[in-house]
Amino acid sequence: MATDVGKASSPVTEITEDCSRDSLQFQYMLSEKQFRDRAKIELRQIGSQALSLATDRDIYWKLEREIIQPNPQLCDGRSAFLDMLRGCYADAMAARVLRLLQGEDGGVSLPRVLAQLSEYPQLLHDQITERELADDRAALIQAAADLQRAVAPHVGHHERTLSALASTHRELDAAIDRIIATVKTYYWIVTESHLDLDVRHAENPLSIFQFAWAMPVLAK
Repeated sequence: MATDVGKASSPVTEITEDCSRDSLQFQYMLSEKQFRDRAKIELRQIGSQALSLATDRDIYWKLEREIIQPNPQLCDGRSAFLDMLRGCYADAMAARVLRLLQGEDGGVSLPRVLAQLSEYPQLLHDQITERELADDRAALIQAAADLQRAVAPHVGHHERTLSALASTHRELDAAIDRIIATVKTYYWIVTESHLDLDVRHAENPLSIFQFAWAMPVLAK
């Protein structure tokens, strides 16, 4: 009798374990309206972070092209400060992009939103096929892999020059552009409204360089 109970309990244990894993994504199947409302919130959060990334990228390259490159003293020489600045930009931006693409630490994840959307094909409104949705999901996964592969060499060898960081910059730009385009597309599909993610500056972000703020300190 005890043996029969033990045998009967095994499938229950396996089902419970499976349900526990599945509950990490959904504790229960949301209604279409519930999912739409949640997806709208998460896509707006992702869009806000993507816009912040695009804005920081714009400021960084304005600095490189409008301040550093035209100045031979900055452009032609090696500067520990600029090496640090470039390295920090690349490392911080890569970490932020990968967080959106991988959703670590319980944060919002664009691939996860798209994966959940695939469970609600009626929301696609004949605007995109399931094949196109699968391709978009795969493209995000590939963008994360490409960025990780580009970041690894410069992290290992501590190379922080523009030439050494070129592949990282290229994959960063590709990933950011991919995230923005994907968020805008699926926000429209879910909400039938436009999400503005264009970079705008309230003032010139380089105005700090328009006056002499670096005053020399005279030795006493």
